Amino acid sequence: MTIPLKKITASEAVVEHLKTRIRSCEFGPGEKLPSEQALLKEYDVSRLTLREALAKLAAWGVIRVRHGKGAYVSESISVPALDNVLIPMFPQINADRMSDLVEARNTIESEIAAKVAENRTSNDIRKLQDLLEFNAREITSAEAFADRDYAFHLTLVRMAGNDFFLSMYQALNMQIRSFLVQYAKSVMDWEEALDRHTPILEAIIGKDREKARFLAREHARICASYIRTYKEGPDL
Repeated sequence: MTIPLKKITASEAVVEHLKTRIRSCEFGPGEKLPSEQALLKEYDVSRLTLREALAKLAAWGVIRVRHGKGAYVSESISVPALDNVLIPMFPQINADRMSDLVEARNTIESEIAAKVAENRTSNDIRKLQDLLEFNAREITSAEAFADRDYAFHLTLVRMAGNDFFLSMYQALNMQIRSFLVQYAKSVMDWEEALDRHTPILEAIIGKDREKARFLAREHARICASYIRTYKEGPDL
């Protein structure tokens, strides 16, 4: 059986190389890329190919093209830019990558919980409480549980009011949701699993920043321990 390989075009090759250069900080936020003539000489491609590559990077929000002035690395935050440049996609959840995702979630979610605890409103509390209401008629699959769990955390991110946190979290959507589906498959009681968020909410209600930060850090670690047990079980 012959497996067809994806052929990469010249413009895609330019895109990938420019992404690598931006990731390595050769060009920082707000900095101008080399001129069109310089890039044409560097990459030895046609003007059409180069412009196609730059258009793709611009569509992702990685660069901004100023008519008559050139292309600049974007200073704004966009999910596609994070997804394609700052957070290269890693494989679906596996033992080697689990700790990476848990560490990323711990870092982001702990600071988010602390920030929400400091600034939460009565309306915020009601929204979070509603998301922790378990309804067996709605949560009927691991995927449905993952959607509810993710909604709770995404709501916290939005309440924190930091666009950079929000974009980072949305860029990790695929990995986090895959993590949550595996978690849902590894636990016996989805209602109890959803209720594990309650201590975090109580700390937020009490405006206890440090407790909210600590509990949020522990939450992803505890969830990961269930997944590891599930993966190491006799059924695998």
